[in-house]
Amino acid sequence: MRRRYVVHIDIDAFFSAVEELLNPSLKGKPVIVGGLPYERGVASTASYEARRYGVHSGMPLRKAYQLCPHGIFIRGNHQIYSAFSEKFFRLLSRYTPDMEKASMDEAYLDLTRCRPLYTSFSRTVREIKQKVEKELGLFVSVGVGPNKILAKLATSQAKPAGLVEIEPGGEEEFLKDLGIESLPGIGPKAQVILKMLNICKIGDLWGLPRLTLRSLFGLNGEEVYLQSRGIDSRPVVTASIPKSISRETTFLEDIWDRRLLLAHLAYLCDRLALPLRQDRLFAHIIEVKVRYSDFKTEARRRLLLTPLQEMGKIYKIAQELFLQFFSSSRLSLRLVGVKASDLVRARPLSLFEPYSEGPEKLSLAVDEVREKYGFGSLLTVREKMLEGLYSFERERGFVLKTASLTK
Repeated sequence: MRRRYVVHIDIDAFFSAVEELLNPSLKGKPVIVGGLPYERGVASTASYEARRYGVHSGMPLRKAYQLCPHGIFIRGNHQIYSAFSEKFFRLLSRYTPDMEKASMDEAYLDLTRCRPLYTSFSRTVREIKQKVEKELGLFVSVGVGPNKILAKLATSQAKPAGLVEIEPGGEEEFLKDLGIESLPGIGPKAQVILKMLNICKIGDLWGLPRLTLRSLFGLNGEEVYLQSRGIDSRPVVTASIPKSISRETTFLEDIWDRRLLLAHLAYLCDRLALPLRQDRLFAHIIEVKVRYSDFKTEARRRLLLTPLQEMGKIYKIAQELFLQFFSSSRLSLRLVGVKASDLVRARPLSLFEPYSEGPEKLSLAVDEVREKYGFGSLLTVREKMLEGLYSFERERGFVLKTASLTK
């Protein structure tokens, strides 16, 4: 099988870099974009100078100020950033139609089909980097590999402003000395468990059998096993496919009962799976979001190298993510949501998972019944718990967002 040539390109410290470009006096200074230090928001981007003090994106602004009181805090201008982002993607689209927008400041390019157009892929990638930096005035980091996960890991090693290409046959050498925290499937809790087993590098993971990883991390163990070996069959998808589909419920009165919240989660997963089936979409990322009684919002997500569409499997992952929130003392919730993202229309065949038409036929039969008799005519066991609460919905009220789709 012909080796793919996938490029991941990321603008370094995007928002702060744009601010420095517009105001050269900010160059070399710790710039934090997202708001003023006394506000309740979080940092969207921190310049590399600010990162030296421990400031990072997603950090509360007040905490960023404690770490870097002499930093320059800027609210930012989304319209200006969007204009730079659009120009960035226009430049990249000149080189291949197979471009995926991963965020405002990063993209994947698959040059494989363009092989007849370029005498040297390596030379073309260097040209892309130079072209973007010259026309945008912003530095970019670039990673190249045979699939998306290896290309992105290469980019992380290229930062800032570098280029790392994984040569054919060099995948094992590249991966073995990377820290386990570099894998998207290994969060802080998993890192603690693995380091207790004296596993600190990706190469150390190779000694753990697949079944051991499954016993340690459940369904996510399979993904960790594949990620650690650089196995990723996800295609580079164009913008014609939605970025995400989500369903969420906002309660007018806070709910603390765990069983009741799980019943709502099952209902949301069922509603989420419907448009996935209708549009023949499969999700590589499942995310669960909660909002506490004090309006603080948290989310947890899981990357799946084998994408999902079945409601039962989506709910199982969503349940595992949701129950992680209960490790804290915050139990009273006003919102629960679930999101499927990184969507594809064709499910890659897996060598490790037997294919069965049973779940797909069952789902289609359920859809036919619901189309004829209404969605509530067939419910899961957990959804049955909600039947007695529909009167509560009418009397007390909660808002169900049934069509949240991001293009």
